[in-house]
Amino acid sequence: MSDPTGDLVAAVQRDGYAIIENAFPVELADELREDLDRLERELGVVPSDNDFEGTKTLRVYNLLAQGELYQQIPTWSSVLPVVEGVLDPGCLISSLSSIVICPGETAQPIHSDDILIPLPKPHPPLVCNSMWALTDFTEANGATRLVPGSHLADRSPDYGRAYDTIPAEMPRGSVLVWHGSLWHGGGANTTGERRVGLAMNY
Repeated sequence: MSDPTGDLVAAVQRDGYAIIENAFPVELADELREDLDRLERELGVVPSDNDFEGTKTLRVYNLLAQGELYQQIPTWSSVLPVVEGVLDPGCLISSLSSIVICPGETAQPIHSDDILIPLPKPHPPLVCNSMWALTDFTEANGATRLVPGSHLADRSPDYGRAYDTIPAEMPRGSVLVWHGSLWHGGGANTTGERRVGLAMNY
């Protein structure tokens, strides 16, 4: 008997990541994207001035404070069981934010999300993060770049060094889930369209 959740958890354990296609309705993706447009206008969101957050990337933080539209994300039924399978039931939410990679953005330096945790690597997952595609993610528009299997490395990546990566391409309505030790980074956007995603961190 098939076990889709178990297969996804096994993929994260083996490769460091998994993509859940058709994880949430495209109508919700469109609703979230439209509301993010509103928040960016009302909050006067502008890019940061560093290469990690991106000089052509827009971010809205603390989205859980923005109402029920966002508060449904952490417990979404197709995603939370996968995260709990990687971590444990009762895992804690770290943050929910938007990451909008605009045209002309360059690739983010490769990094791991648990780099500040002072434990020898590799170690069991202490962090499990997810990226919710509110638009299609393609290599050209900045899909997250991954180094498969790097969550099993005995160190973190050297900041600013180039690594061989693969793009996490996925249609809108999909969710990328990854182990906190996986080496990854946002991609460059060489298109004329914005790549819009939500980052849900546990």
